[in-house]
Amino acid sequence: MFRVFFLWLMVYSGVILTSAQSNPETLQLLDKAYKSLYENPDNAFQILQNIDENKEPELIKQRVKIILSRAYNFKGEYAKSIEQSIDKNLNENRNDNNSLYADYALAQQYQSLRLYKQSIRISQNLVDKASKIKSQNYPENLMAYIYQLNASNLMVQKKLKEAEENLRQSNALLKDPDEDFLISIENQIYQTFIYITQNQIDKAENIVNDIEAKLNKNPQYIFLRAFNLDNLGRIYFLKKDYAGSAEHLNKALELIQNSSYNPLKNRIYDDLSKNYLALKNDKLYQQYYSVYKEQTDKLDQNKKEALRDLIKLNEQYETKRIENSHNSFVSNVLIISVVCLIGILAVIFMSISEKRKARSIQKQIDFYTKQQDFIKKIDENKTVVEPKIGKIDSDISKKTPLISKEKEADILSRLEEFEKSEKFLNRDMSLAVLAGQLETNTKYLSEVINKYKEKNYNNYINELRINYIAYLLKTDSAYLNYKVSYLAEKAGFSSHSAFTTVFKSVTGISPNTYIQQLTQNKQ
Repeated sequence: MFRVFFLWLMVYSGVILTSAQSNPETLQLLDKAYKSLYENPDNAFQILQNIDENKEPELIKQRVKIILSRAYNFKGEYAKSIEQSIDKNLNENRNDNNSLYADYALAQQYQSLRLYKQSIRISQNLVDKASKIKSQNYPENLMAYIYQLNASNLMVQKKLKEAEENLRQSNALLKDPDEDFLISIENQIYQTFIYITQNQIDKAENIVNDIEAKLNKNPQYIFLRAFNLDNLGRIYFLKKDYAGSAEHLNKALELIQNSSYNPLKNRIYDDLSKNYLALKNDKLYQQYYSVYKEQTDKLDQNKKEALRDLIKLNEQYETKRIENSHNSFVSNVLIISVVCLIGILAVIFMSISEKRKARSIQKQIDFYTKQQDFIKKIDENKTVVEPKIGKIDSDISKKTPLISKEKEADILSRLEEFEKSEKFLNRDMSLAVLAGQLETNTKYLSEVINKYKEKNYNNYINELRINYIAYLLKTDSAYLNYKVSYLAEKAGFSSHSAFTTVFKSVTGISPNTYIQQLTQNKQ
């Protein structure tokens, strides 16, 4: 559940850096605009209007663009953010020292659009330039932000130890407690995500409480306060204290209700809907889920527009590079090669697509056959049938049995009882938990499932869940009106996407398609 929560903070990190050659009044305005991002992003636009960029050096212009792009990101206006930060950067010489700001901004934009490979390439390159950056007398908090950026990218790659080391490097560069307060809080939030990923919930909660104590002394930073309260709500959710979680989430929403932090609001709407679903408060669940879905569609549309703009800018940059190339022959060969490659890939794609369609149809046939047996088994409420070990053993006689036939029969019998219950819908039903309930060990249970069910534990439990949900959809028309996210929760899946993926792998079609087919058949 927390696998990608830290990705949220990446998008919103700002950067304000000092420069001995800059006008002191300009630096004060930049600092004020930067801090306003965490108070009210709309104020940043008004503050930056007081800076005459035509009279400022290139570094100041780039820093203004970075703050403007961050302000638009806070508001969820990703296309405008791209326009502010990268409209000229793509045409700059990447070997120029002045491009470090531009590289940093570009890496962040790639992150915000989930283009992580591109962002990682740039952030790692910036870290590799650390000694050079220091020798050029860049401010220390530039490197602190670069290490933070690289840490977040390493977290995407699940390289948590390396990510922690980058956070330590970032913290070591923070010299001024007041000036570097915001980045130190952000680093703590990243550390919180690492602990949650490692399932060290108590450590995560301790950091969240420490952050809250610090932010209570700086109440103007409502974005970080709301973000931290949302994280605390998520921790309570993991602890299954849904009422406590909802309380913290409502406090977070109240803090930013009248602000333009639209993506953060949407994150809180999502978390509240999940809590009220767990609390079985259908009215509030529907209310918050409806708002969440509506806002998600708007934000996704804006991201798509931003992605198109970014691709267009890259194409313009690539076109200019080709036009300026002294070797037109190589360029032409490259273009022809790309066209040919696209043609080959298209043929391969069509071939793969046809094969997938065939496999999907076969899966549907197999699933409907199994589903009839499943429904019959439930409706007739059959008693436990002694498993036919002899026939199966004949097919696998070459394997050396780890347990006796009597023990296998006992485990199979208990599995039959388990399959007739609804215990497999429990999200916490792991191999170890099931082994405990069946009064055996994980090694024996895993061996029996692999041997007689012909699948591993995860596939076995997931197929039971999908069969059960498919049975409910087919026998109780009320379930046809439920959202897929509710069905996923009902089936014991941690997310909508995981449920959809498994459902399609078992049945050959998506949940929505299956529901549509059943609805049409009932008409």
